[in-house]
Amino acid sequence: MRSLRVFCIIKVNIEDCPKRQEIFVIKRMLLVINPKSGRGEIARKLYKVIELFSRAEYEVTVYPTTAAGDAYACIRERACNFDLVVCAGGDGIMNEAVNAYMCVENPPQLAYIPCGTTNDFAITLKIPRKIMESARSILNGQPRRIDTGVLGGKYFSYVAAFGLFTNIPYTTDQNAKNILGRIAYFLEGMKHLNNISSVDCVVNIDGEIIRGNFMLGIIANSTSIGGFRFNVEKNAIIDDGLFEVVFVRSPKNILELQEIIGLLLGTQANSHLYIQRTAKKVEFSSVQPCDWTVDGEFGGRHKDIVIENLHQTLNIILPPALDQ
Repeated sequence: MRSLRVFCIIKVNIEDCPKRQEIFVIKRMLLVINPKSGRGEIARKLYKVIELFSRAEYEVTVYPTTAAGDAYACIRERACNFDLVVCAGGDGIMNEAVNAYMCVENPPQLAYIPCGTTNDFAITLKIPRKIMESARSILNGQPRRIDTGVLGGKYFSYVAAFGLFTNIPYTTDQNAKNILGRIAYFLEGMKHLNNISSVDCVVNIDGEIIRGNFMLGIIANSTSIGGFRFNVEKNAIIDDGLFEVVFVRSPKNILELQEIIGLLLGTQANSHLYIQRTAKKVEFSSVQPCDWTVDGEFGGRHKDIVIENLHQTLNIILPPALDQ
């Protein structure tokens, strides 16, 4: 693997730290950023972020990603050389970090600065979405062990899904995301309304067998999907060992489609088309292979797959204000 491309150390004037004139203790931080994430704000504020961490006695090594998989490779190879790994970007970079951490023995602390388009992971964890506020919350935060999920050997932090709209995060053009933000997802989603497909499948939700044709399936550890909050996820807990599981049956007519839209927007509470459970494990088997999404990234095309909750396997620094 290539060496780190950017190495930044900002030393604080010792006069600013009168209590530490005798010894200047340095801790090592790996700051992995996606400079194109969101509207590129992290790149513009990078010096301020580094200065903040340096004043907290961190020696900061910066690794800007240039392609998918860069964050995963860097963290997996380099993490153990640092006291803290901080990821700055969207949900994609956090997904790469989670997958890398699950492969590293005794990894250091992990933290996250959200600066993507939707930041579902940050919304769920109540991490501030302003960059400098988020960076400060890392210094004031506390470690907490949260659940992760696994689907076919690929780990995810907050959601695995198939069906309507679930491919939008990774099919929407990055420039459109940067310019339009969440509206870009909405516009992309409108393209799919005239082409609603169904998945003929059998699902085993912690022993309960359900059969049918489904237009959407969500296995989540989150309060937000695609940047939008749904009533069905409002009680999700990030460290209880259980997923929020939602399956929506395919509509047979326009009235049922309107009913489903009402459910997803939170304007309708109940429907026979809508199945909600909590579960530790979901076994999925479909007649034809279908595309899955994990944390907004392509998760593979699967016909038979098992999705499991890995209880409190990720240790991450979270703001102290997070509800316990």
